[in-house]
Amino acid sequence: MKTPLIIAATLGMFLNTHANETEKTIKTKPEKVIVYKNGAQIFRQTQTNLVAGENKLVFEWLEEGVSANSIQVGGNGNFIITESEYNDKMPDLDKFKNSADLKYVKLIKQIKDSLALVDYKTEEINYRKEILNTEKTVLLNYRLYKGEAKKDSMSYLKDGLNYLQEKLTSIYNDLHILKKEGEQLYTIKQNLQNRLNGVNADLGEQDVADIYKTNHQITISIISDVATMANINVNYFVNTAGWEPMYDLRTEGVESQVKLTYKGIVYQHTKVDWTNVKLILSTGTPQCNLSAPELYSWYLDVIRPVYMYDKSKKESMPMAAAQNMVMSKSATGGYAEQDEEKNLEQEADAKQAYEYVATNDQQVQATFEIKLPYSIASDNKKHTVAVLQKDLDTKYIYKTVPKIDVTAYLLARVTGWEDLNLLPGKASVFYAGTYVGQTYINPATTNDTLDLTLGKDDNVVVKRTKQKDKSKEKLLNDDKVYSFAYEITMKNGNTKSIEIEVKDQMPITHGKDVVITRDNIANAIYEESTGILTWRQIIKAKDTKHINFAYTIKAPKYLPIAVK
Repeated sequence: MKTPLIIAATLGMFLNTHANETEKTIKTKPEKVIVYKNGAQIFRQTQTNLVAGENKLVFEWLEEGVSANSIQVGGNGNFIITESEYNDKMPDLDKFKNSADLKYVKLIKQIKDSLALVDYKTEEINYRKEILNTEKTVLLNYRLYKGEAKKDSMSYLKDGLNYLQEKLTSIYNDLHILKKEGEQLYTIKQNLQNRLNGVNADLGEQDVADIYKTNHQITISIISDVATMANINVNYFVNTAGWEPMYDLRTEGVESQVKLTYKGIVYQHTKVDWTNVKLILSTGTPQCNLSAPELYSWYLDVIRPVYMYDKSKKESMPMAAAQNMVMSKSATGGYAEQDEEKNLEQEADAKQAYEYVATNDQQVQATFEIKLPYSIASDNKKHTVAVLQKDLDTKYIYKTVPKIDVTAYLLARVTGWEDLNLLPGKASVFYAGTYVGQTYINPATTNDTLDLTLGKDDNVVVKRTKQKDKSKEKLLNDDKVYSFAYEITMKNGNTKSIEIEVKDQMPITHGKDVVITRDNIANAIYEESTGILTWRQIIKAKDTKHINFAYTIKAPKYLPIAVK
């Protein structure tokens, strides 16, 4: 009877030992992703059974670019997490050669390459369609065809309609051709996809490409006193993703406010698609230096000049003066550059790299939680995510600089955007449904007021005329006196009053020989440092206003100056 008992006990110990050392592979999908400007934090979780004793859970097929130092593991249950380890499991190609037909693999690669080429051609067709549709929109919105042209006549209209018919016919023909090409490409893609599915079925592999992939894994060691159900979560940082801001600034007209649309352009090439994940965009940088700065003693010493010997004068002089002398004599050919290097008894200390670094301590961190689930493919393409929209306080004003350009530009002067946690980025400007151009928003340097140029307004006519009877030259004793006078005329052809900002300038000088006198600046705001004159005027509908200003330049007659 003892022998069966011994065998049973031995068998029990063997089974118990192996039951206490369980390794289980876990396949999960990303559930939440925090995307930073450079990098992303990936969150995964699973529910699994633990045995009593030691357990090893292997989270496999993770993203590329995992930072091992960033791995964090947690969970809920009666167990202890002892450690976590990151490793890359390389593919076993020898095993693959024994289990798959390489001819099939090559054929699959050819089919996938053809599918990628079809996608590129389809994308090119879409771009060409977008260009043609934009051209069509611009043509149909042209003022002549709406009867809004200033020189409206039957001849103008007839010529314009003929041109419109010619261009629209060409555009629609091109769109029709592109439609046919797109349908052909769609048919080719369907056939290739069906062929790929058939080859995969013959090979018995869902995705042969996985065989060549590196299996990025996180192994979690867990000790549990009893068999139990556990919820395990893991998160980690990857450097193969990121986002950048993009803005739209839209206004329908001078009666409406500017609407700011804040968008995030997200990209990722982690080799794992994010499907229906909870997406959060963060303006922070998790890998920045986390060490708080410290101050150290600042010693102030007397600068003692270094002397050198001047052979020409047979005397010593401070090195700074000697350097100036060498520079000046080199300019006239007296000393060569190599002579300077030989004469200096002691060189100055080399500059350090930190002396050429500008430090910006501004730390602005905000998160934008996207309420809808998002899917971002691992294709390194730009995917647009809507962040927020806000109406900005807007004031419309015209601006003109008639000395350079007599055109009046309509500006939208917006405020209230500085509290939106914006990042530096490009902004597309739209006015009355039409794309105007691009500007750049930089919260670190831009003032609290942002000026958006919306385009020219031909209904506001500006002229700058030199008044010849008041602009003269004359001699006064040993001086020459130049008098200049100008008139700026502004006519508002709109049906509503406008506010216009007019800028001009007077010359300025740093010398004492030239004297500039402001004879008349017509209540302008004058900037001493630049000589710029600024007027702000309210012009009623169909009204005209004038600005007159004059200045005088006096200089010695022997001194030539550029006054024109």
